[in-house]
Amino acid sequence: MKKPIIRLASMVLLLAIITLAFRVPNTNIRRNRFHVPELGGSIIVGDIPASQSIEINVDRRAAVLQLNQRKLTRAMKQIRFDSRKALELLGSAYQHLAIPPDEMHTNDEMEWSYEQLVDILYRDNGVISDAEPVVIDGKSTSMAIEVLCRARNVSAAMILLKRSVDGVIYNRQLREKCQEQTSALWQDEESDNNELCTIYKSILSMLGRAQSQSTSSYAERQQTSAVYSSLTLHLLREHIPSVAQIQPGLQLYHAALNSLGRHGSHDAITKLLNDMKDPSPDKMAYQIAISSLAKCGECLDATQLLHQMRGKGFSPDIVCYNELLIGIARQAGRHQSGKKSGQDPISWHKLALEILKDIESQRDLATSITDQTYNSIISACGKEKAWEAASLVASKASNCTISKNSIDSSENDEQTSSYFSNLDTFHKNGRGNDAWWEIAEYNCGERSIIVGIQPHRNPKRNGMSLVFYRDDLEGNRVKVGRLLLKNDRIPSSMEFYFSSIIGMEVNSRVRGEGLSKVLVAIWLDICLQTECFPRAAMMNKPLISLVLSKFGFIPDDGGCKCVLVRLEDGDDEHTFGLYSPQKSLDGALSHRVLRIQNIKLLRMLPDSSRQKGAEVVIKTTFRHPHKPPDGNRDSDEVQVERILLKDKINAALNLTIDTDMPTSGSGSGMKYCSSKDKLSKAFLFF
Repeated sequence: MKKPIIRLASMVLLLAIITLAFRVPNTNIRRNRFHVPELGGSIIVGDIPASQSIEINVDRRAAVLQLNQRKLTRAMKQIRFDSRKALELLGSAYQHLAIPPDEMHTNDEMEWSYEQLVDILYRDNGVISDAEPVVIDGKSTSMAIEVLCRARNVSAAMILLKRSVDGVIYNRQLREKCQEQTSALWQDEESDNNELCTIYKSILSMLGRAQSQSTSSYAERQQTSAVYSSLTLHLLREHIPSVAQIQPGLQLYHAALNSLGRHGSHDAITKLLNDMKDPSPDKMAYQIAISSLAKCGECLDATQLLHQMRGKGFSPDIVCYNELLIGIARQAGRHQSGKKSGQDPISWHKLALEILKDIESQRDLATSITDQTYNSIISACGKEKAWEAASLVASKASNCTISKNSIDSSENDEQTSSYFSNLDTFHKNGRGNDAWWEIAEYNCGERSIIVGIQPHRNPKRNGMSLVFYRDDLEGNRVKVGRLLLKNDRIPSSMEFYFSSIIGMEVNSRVRGEGLSKVLVAIWLDICLQTECFPRAAMMNKPLISLVLSKFGFIPDDGGCKCVLVRLEDGDDEHTFGLYSPQKSLDGALSHRVLRIQNIKLLRMLPDSSRQKGAEVVIKTTFRHPHKPPDGNRDSDEVQVERILLKDKINAALNLTIDTDMPTSGSGSGMKYCSSKDKLSKAFLFF
């Protein structure tokens, strides 16, 4: 009786195995973790179940985005002109970007009209009943657009843009259905907008670089340029603010100006720049416009923009001036009147000489004049037979080259020799590249910190390091940290010096002892001793920014405001967390910085840290109220600022390292190894 039962059970088990083996898996369910719209219809968001929260998908979407970006980046780099492969690769990762084969237009030999390309952007999209948000991947989509640009497949790029915009709109509608609008959802929307801006920027750049076929006639190439220029203006003025509902930022305006310049649309460049109100044009926008107009031969308009730029308080760099002078040299010698009838003929070489005078009047640019600057002016003078002016400019260029070579080499050799002679008055430690000279000692209880100067290979250009050593428990001298500094002299009626902190490094073995505040305080005390004024270069490390803020440093405009919190004991890998209420910090800090400072990027603040966080600003420079006197501040105000800074320094240096309590006894504090004059010559050597 048992054998038939066993035989029957074996047959059932075998049948089940065969069924599972030959079952066709549903690849769509496995691959498409996020439901997305399809073409044909209007966007409709279905009802969201009450038990489902979109907020729980935020971290999952971020993980999918990060994983796909790594995989797609490696795969896209191996693709050159195969637009079909790039589209299939992107569509396999994100279903809402999957383009049917009949719409890929991989052999984009036909020239699309402006109306046809705009029509792609306004096609209807499908009905969506799922409540899952879609992933917006700006980096991978931009890399696919780069492949499409090389293949001149503009139509497929418009489809990708259309579907990316629809995905962002769909995510917004899902968030509006949520009953609670939390900070995580708000930050998630900001992330979508940033990714979409990345896609828009790559599209605008593509429209500037996509050209007609080499076999096309001049008229056909001009027609294509007109189409792409009109499409660029449509995206910037109508599609981005009205359809995507995003305020175009300066980066998108920069990309649009560059795109218009590549197509020679000089009238559109001037009008777009004049129409910029929010945001207003910045230095980069003016320089792009000036360079583009000069390349188009509109040098008069470019010169007017240069004067307008100077009037707004922006100073063009020497590259911008050279671009304008190259354009003027091309126009010189051509028999043409002004832009409008009735104007006097243009004397291009005189215009070039006026620009040279403008450059020489600016101290920062006068020392940056290149051979290209002089060669362009000499060319303009020669084409208009202004031989005397050409001879004067050539003589000036020759004298400048000789003086630069002789003065720079002699001054560098003399200053370097003098500098190391000044260092010889201090005690030297180490040899070769590891050599450093003791300049001070900070007594802080049982163990004191030795302060030294370690110059770089070219101290005048590369600066120096302020190194710190102390004896360990066994009596061995070990390095506890260093500060990277760059000291500059301010050209003015009186000689003032700036000492800029570039970076700081604390030995991993002594982190957590509060040394960063002590090291910065020692540097500031040296600044007061040598009568130089402290400031900070571009700071990308939140912990250094936090220390600088405690000494009264003020961040300049353009930084990113963040909240730095100390994580609970549950996180063994990270000590601090960094959160920005303004925008996503993904990509803002390198993995090396995060690893060295033990920082973890947060999407929202933990409940236990909301009241304990410290506000810091990164990605910007810092200035200090203690600065040189000017027309608005006299020497008395400078002295008051000096006293306030000295109080903060004393408050930091009167604390012990180990217990963070005031030291007892009179032996604590700074003790310098030489006079103030010798210290100044070693610290400020030029």
